[in-house]
Amino acid sequence: MDFRKDINGLRAIAVIAVVLFHFNADWLPGGFAGVDVFFVISGFLITGIIFRALEQQRFRLSAFYLSRVRRIVPALAVLCAVLLIAGWFFLLPNAYGELGKHVASSLGFVSNLVYWKEAGYFTAAAHEKWLLHTWSLSVEWQFYLIYPLVLVLLSKVVSLKTLRVLILLATAVGFAFAVTASLLWPEAAFYLLPTRAWELMVGGAAYLFPLQLAARSRRLLEGAGLIALAVGFLTLAEGDVWPGYLALIPVLGTAAIILAARQDSLVTGNRFSQWTGTLSYSLYLWHWPVVVFMSYAGLLDQTPHLLLGIAASFALGWASYTLVETRASRRKGQSGAALAAGTGLLATLFLSAGAVNATDGAITPLRSISQSDRAQFVQEYLDRQKNLHDLYWLKCDAYSAFTQRHQDAIDPSCTHAQGKGGLFVWGDSHAQALSFGLRSLLPAGLPYYQVASASCKPRLTDDLGRQTETRVTCNYSNRTALEAIQRLRPDVVVMAQKADHEKTDWNAITERLHSYGVKRIVLLGPVPQWSPSLPSVIAIRHWGSTDDHIADSALDRHVLATDQAMRQAKLPAGLEYISLVQRLCVEEACRVKAADGRTLLQIDDGHLSDKGSLFIVGHYLLPSLQLTPATAQR
Repeated sequence: MDFRKDINGLRAIAVIAVVLFHFNADWLPGGFAGVDVFFVISGFLITGIIFRALEQQRFRLSAFYLSRVRRIVPALAVLCAVLLIAGWFFLLPNAYGELGKHVASSLGFVSNLVYWKEAGYFTAAAHEKWLLHTWSLSVEWQFYLIYPLVLVLLSKVVSLKTLRVLILLATAVGFAFAVTASLLWPEAAFYLLPTRAWELMVGGAAYLFPLQLAARSRRLLEGAGLIALAVGFLTLAEGDVWPGYLALIPVLGTAAIILAARQDSLVTGNRFSQWTGTLSYSLYLWHWPVVVFMSYAGLLDQTPHLLLGIAASFALGWASYTLVETRASRRKGQSGAALAAGTGLLATLFLSAGAVNATDGAITPLRSISQSDRAQFVQEYLDRQKNLHDLYWLKCDAYSAFTQRHQDAIDPSCTHAQGKGGLFVWGDSHAQALSFGLRSLLPAGLPYYQVASASCKPRLTDDLGRQTETRVTCNYSNRTALEAIQRLRPDVVVMAQKADHEKTDWNAITERLHSYGVKRIVLLGPVPQWSPSLPSVIAIRHWGSTDDHIADSALDRHVLATDQAMRQAKLPAGLEYISLVQRLCVEEACRVKAADGRTLLQIDDGHLSDKGSLFIVGHYLLPSLQLTPATAQR
């Protein structure tokens, strides 16, 4: 097949969209769909390679797989090696151990499975995962393994003409499955091949069913495709169900541009697009580690820094393309000895990564940072995350009850009547974080109740839109809370959630709780939250500081916006809003230490530590309720 300038230009569009999105999502909210553009392109090219060989009866699986290895592995391996070497000197054990796991999973092309399994409430933030972007390479590689094998087997029992039709039908079925799965299992649908394969097969269908169009029609079709991509990049957002039906926007837009096959397009055929498209793979590989590095360095908060980071990504991408990709592509006829040597180096890198992970980040005197005070500090807070059952009263958490303890209800003691009145806590894990402080400081004899589940914001009605595991437990949790409040008639209901307070109908909730006889309703605003996690921020950029407050680019600005929206909103009478941001932050310098001046308020990005819970409850919540803290227990 002749070189397709339009497809090379499409690669440029896709990678630029992804790069802009990752450096600042506000610049291009739907830029993540650039990955979907890559999937369509890959499906088109791979289907072309396979069918041309099948038509000539000379397709060999071994040759196909080897060509994919030469195309993908060398640049990826070099990136992984650089990260492992740099990490030896600069990364703390927890981060280095995670890097080892992610290098091994990336080289094994199963990183999409790993990141899917890691999708949880207390996992590291995206900006702490150096190879998060390789999930898409794993999806493509898994497709490369299965797709040609299936086509070869089918070609032995049906004609190539019939095989074309079967691919078209499989694409339609795959899309229908993806739409359904995105609603039922959103995390799995995002990362796994079964819900992504249809996007690659759309590219295959574009190869198998080309259009014969006049020049004017090709321009119109390309224009429609470009408009679709622009609309998708500008209007889609991270919160959209993906890859559901909305994925049709970038997928069909890409297919339209490919079908238009315009070699003289100003958009895809200009010199910059061609240059960027040529180094798009290496640029994609290197841009995300640059983003993570800048996050660690606290440089993601200003446009000049972001532009410098983008420039660095292009420079590294160009170097990778020039020094690695082009050399690998020239060695198609390399000897068996050279191939064996390359395989040995790759195996050594893979085993090294596994060893780093198996040793919890290579904790050894040979790696001084692994035994530093900073390393011990971060590990202390990682250990705290594993010991939250009693502190957070996780017996009252429906999510852990259903998914970890395999129970069908929370513990009865959470809502067992203890007498008249009392205080009831309702919300998500950020409400759970108040539990220790409240149970320690509430006046003796005051009944305490709790129904709070991870990821479950207070809600009056069942969420019917996305019946995921989380939604099922949240529907149960909210029903249980409302039934218990109606039965127990507590004097006070305290609600808390991680974020997005402004999106909840507090008028309806307040009215319902008042109808149940609740006298006081208190809503805590979000605590300041951090990405990467607060212990990492302190260890990396504020080590040795004795200040109780820090100003850092890791502070989540969305939380500040939520708090401002809530303070400006017209809240219903009877709902008391406590702004924790207003009390903990002064001009974006936020308090990070508890009353003892040593313990951090939070153990990760935002969940309170034991002393953090005592501090928030004792200093802000109980005084607002005009309750005297039980200071003897503090």
